[in-house]
Parts: sequence; structure tokens; C-alpha cells
Amino acid sequence: MKRSFFFVLLLVTVLCGPCLAAEADDIHVKAEVDKAFLTIGDPVTYTVTIEHAPDIRILSNIPAPSSDILEIKKVEDIQRKQKKKVLTGRKFILTSYRLGEFILDPVTIKYQKDGQPEKTILTNKLYLTVKSIAGGEPQEDIRDVKSVVPYKLRMGKLLWTLLSLALLLAGYFLYHTLRKKKNAFQPVPSPLTPEEEAFLHLRELFESDLLKRGFIKIYYLRLSEILRIYFEKRYKILAVEFTTVEILRELRHQHLETGLFQKIQYVLEASDLAKFAKWIPTAPETLQINKKAEEIVQESAPVLCEAPVETPHGI
Repeated sequence: MKRSFFFVLLLVTVLCGPCLAAEADDIHVKAEVDKAFLTIGDPVTYTVTIEHAPDIRILSNIPAPSSDILEIKKVEDIQRKQKKKVLTGRKFILTSYRLGEFILDPVTIKYQKDGQPEKTILTNKLYLTVKSIAGGEPQEDIRDVKSVVPYKLRMGKLLWTLLSLALLLAGYFLYHTLRKKKNAFQPVPSPLTPEEEAFLHLRELFESDLLKRGFIKIYYLRLSEILRIYFEKRYKILAVEFTTVEILRELRHQHLETGLFQKIQYVLEASDLAKFAKWIPTAPETLQINKKAEEIVQESAPVLCEAPVETPHGI
């Protein structure tokens, strides 16, 4: 009987030892998000905090989530005293342009107390669900479940990424500036209707070699721009400056047919995925997106009422 009791006591000590050690070391870690469900492009705040006694030294940094899944908008370090303890951590403002359910894996924190051997403690696991704006409606884009693995960003890779982004933005604004100047100094009255102008630019885009040369983002950036300019002229909204969410919110007030609204939502969201989420549509998907873009312009064109023909008296 005594041997059995001793064996149970030893087993409990082995299993609970790490937990008791962590409590004895007076350190607590926590990971949290301000919301678990979000739509494409919505921001989410991810915070990792470490609350510990002043005699505990933290040996590891808090890594950022993988940029392949979540785009990092802002990072803020946390460092303050809270009563008799020290509170450190990092706060990340994130967003995602991919649909699906994602896992934020536990973060491993290494620490040391009073010259004792190095120890580790883990944060809790978190779950994120990125939904389409349409909610429960069936979607035609890619869905997958992928774990977000924390990793340490290399400074060289980060600098090259920032440089590439800066060059892309500079080229984009230069293109628009030159285009505005050209239109200002060479005013040519266009007899085309907004629908005719949109069809003309769409055909030019479809016949271009951007996709053959691998310029996927530029192709869908141009496709989205053509439709946004058309929406501005057709519905009198600031579609060029609005995000996809804002455009769809404004178009709901136009009382569009359900089929037309769904096509607009599909093409705009597909363009966002190709521009920001590294999604490469297949050839059939590209043909379907192009077809829906033409149908949007065709179905949203105003119906012209023909004047009634007067019948001469006596006929």
C-alpha cells in the first residue's frame, strides 16, 4: 500500500513539476487576438505578453507571424511596470487576403532566474477564421488551412521587400501623375459612353501580353482599375479611392440585381487575391474572371427608352 502511494506521488510530481516550476518562478505568458473572425482586408490585433518578476531575465525575442499568410501592418513593443512585476511583449496589427482557418502556434519564451539553468514556457494556441464579405455564400477562390509558424525575419530580406514595395508604389504614382498631366495638356473630348470606354480598355487588357510575361499583379491591378473608373462614372461613387469593402457597401445602396452584385464582388475579390495574396489564377479561372468583367459592364449599362412613334391620322 505504501509503495503504491509513493508511486502515485512520484508520478504526480513528474507530471506537474514543470507547471509548479513555472508558478514558482513567477512568470506568466499569454497570447491573444481582439477578434477570431474577420473578413478579407480587416485588421486584427495579435498580442503576446510576458508578466514576470524583476529577478527573471527574458532570453528570447517574440517573433512575428509568417508574412506568407498574415500581412504585418504595424508592430509595437510593450515594456512597462505593473505593480511589483514587469510586463513585456509585442503587439502586431495584422491583416489577411486569404480565406480559410489559420492557427497561430504557441510562442516559446526562454528565460533565466538568478543564474539558474535556462528554462522555457509556451503561450497558448490561437485560431483565426478569414471569411469572405459574402459570409456563408459559396465562393470560387482558394481555401486552405495552414499553420502560421513564427520565424525570425532576416534584416536583408526585410530591406529588399521594403525596397521592392517602394519601387512598385513609386512606379504606380508616377504612372498616374504622367497620365493626369497628359490628360491636362492634351484635352481630347471623348464621344464614348462609360460602357464603351470600359469595353475598349478591357479588350486592350485581354489582348495584352502581361500574363504571358508573368505580370500577374499588374494585369489584375489594371483590371480592377478599369472597373473602378467605370463605377465612378456609372454610379457616381469614389470607387478609385475606395477599398473593395467600401465599393460593395456603396453599391448595395444602388439596388442592383443579385446576379450583377455577385459578379462585381467575385471579380473585385479575385483581383485583390491576385494583387495582394500571391494567388495565380489558372487559365480557365482567368477566362471566367474576364467574362464576368465584360458581363458587369454589359448588365449595368443604363437602358435607353425609345420614344414612341406617332401614327399619322387616318392610317
